[in-house]
Amino acid sequence: MPRVARKPLQRNGAAHTKSREIIGIINKAFGSEVLTTAADPRLIVRYLRTGIAPIDHLLGGGLARGRMVEVFGDYSTLKSYIGYCAIAQTQADGGMAALIDTEHAFDPEWAASLGVDLETLILWPQPNTEGPRNAERALDVAETLIRGRVDLVVFDSIAAALPRAEEEVQLSGDKNIQPARLASLMSTALRKLTAANSETAIMFINQTRINVGVMFGTNEAVPGGKAMGFYASQRLALRKSGKDTIEEDYYTFEVKDGQKKPIKKKVKKTIGTRIRATLEKSKLNQPHRDEYFTFSHETGQIDTWYWLATQAIELGVVDYQGGWWWVRTNEDPKKMRLSDFRGAVDEEELLKLMAKRTQKPLVSPGKSLPARSKVASQNGKSSSAKVPASTRTRGQAASKTTVVTRKTSTRSKTR
Repeated sequence: MPRVARKPLQRNGAAHTKSREIIGIINKAFGSEVLTTAADPRLIVRYLRTGIAPIDHLLGGGLARGRMVEVFGDYSTLKSYIGYCAIAQTQADGGMAALIDTEHAFDPEWAASLGVDLETLILWPQPNTEGPRNAERALDVAETLIRGRVDLVVFDSIAAALPRAEEEVQLSGDKNIQPARLASLMSTALRKLTAANSETAIMFINQTRINVGVMFGTNEAVPGGKAMGFYASQRLALRKSGKDTIEEDYYTFEVKDGQKKPIKKKVKKTIGTRIRATLEKSKLNQPHRDEYFTFSHETGQIDTWYWLATQAIELGVVDYQGGWWWVRTNEDPKKMRLSDFRGAVDEEELLKLMAKRTQKPLVSPGKSLPARSKVASQNGKSSSAKVPASTRTRGQAASKTTVVTRKTSTRSKTR
């Protein structure tokens, strides 16, 4: 629910002085600063940007420092992509990031293409080593990194974490593995990580499973038990909501009268996947909200421009009808086709137009790290104007129907 503004309480001078005295006495007795007041500026939540506009907007600024954020979803819903982009953005802002790769699926080439500085990224585990690679060691490494004041830790993923009890048992043996071992381990580990954490943003990536036999309600579940859902300040669910396709010509041959003759057929090619991101829990901003955006397969990036355009349509800044797009003004608007409109009104211009209609910034940058040095290149911008995009509104994007953009060309020309 939205927060209600309340009148500030009148400060009681005697109580204020008394609380300060008590804090001073107790801190002196313990020999360290164990108590403070709730007005301590260190309690203000700061954020690390992910570099993905719809995700930063949904989370209220990015990944909160000193908190845990769980990102979960089905396969190919951009979970690892968001983690890599967050690492790249943190490095670009001058911070230090670490990746706990329990899935053993880290691709340095893909990470470098997203702007990750491989020379400064801390990675566990080392390849081709004899040391333990179980979940206990992974969580111990994560705790050590957090106590070392690393700015961002990405844990990819909970589902792939292997408890030591399962590591030491052969599947063909007679010994039964204790059930819910990962859930018990995560419950213990999250208590330790919470106590150790003061300023590190922790992003846990998780997968989804199906509970067999559930007849009512959702049958979706995540590995690792329920502890993660309680300890996480925010939970972000990623789901597929459709795809964008184009029609192109496909040439093949058929035999007629003993001769091969070329024939032309139509084939649908998927050029983008639509994602619905749902903020299912949040202690920092309003939960139970959705954002819809498109991941372009041709550029390998989020189509940030189209997401901003849908936001501008909702604010009444931009309008479209019958394939024509224009900026709403008091004068006669100049209507353009989508490709021309993308070239004429870029992302910065859309943000300026929307800033005039709302007091709250659309994409809150949060209080990120000071830019001390550029240790990694910025994450690339969104797809170019050459990539065809759907003209559906944000609400229509929730539909699972396929959007077909007709295009007549050969495969080589499309690429």
